[in-house]
Amino acid sequence: MNSFELRLLDSQNSQIFSAVTRFIGADETGSFAVLAGHAPLIVLLRQGLARFCDVEGHWYYLALPGGVCRFADNCLSVCTVRYFVGDKRDEICQQLSDELARTDSQLHAARLTLTQIEQSLVRRLAELSLHGDI
Repeated sequence: MNSFELRLLDSQNSQIFSAVTRFIGADETGSFAVLAGHAPLIVLLRQGLARFCDVEGHWYYLALPGGVCRFADNCLSVCTVRYFVGDKRDEICQQLSDELARTDSQLHAARLTLTQIEQSLVRRLAELSLHGDI
């Protein structure tokens, strides 16, 4: 059976699956499939779940918060901020959900810190302006 290479890349990890027969993902227009020998393509994957099958018939799930998918020279590259891959769909979805919640919490904390810094700067500028130092 014809196969292609799948490269998964994120900010923390990379994996290569050398014998993939099918990849099923989704972009803004809906689901699509990639088989060996597919025409070159570049698509923006939407947040969610993709899946792929190896030459032995094992299906794997790929959870990601969106990304870029490129197929050329019989190699499919998926680049994203973070991905989770495995053969248990529910576990992979939960990992993605946990990661998105953690990232959201970190963003909220960072915004709160920036707001506090801005407020301190405004107070300090007001004090300096009252004393005629500005």
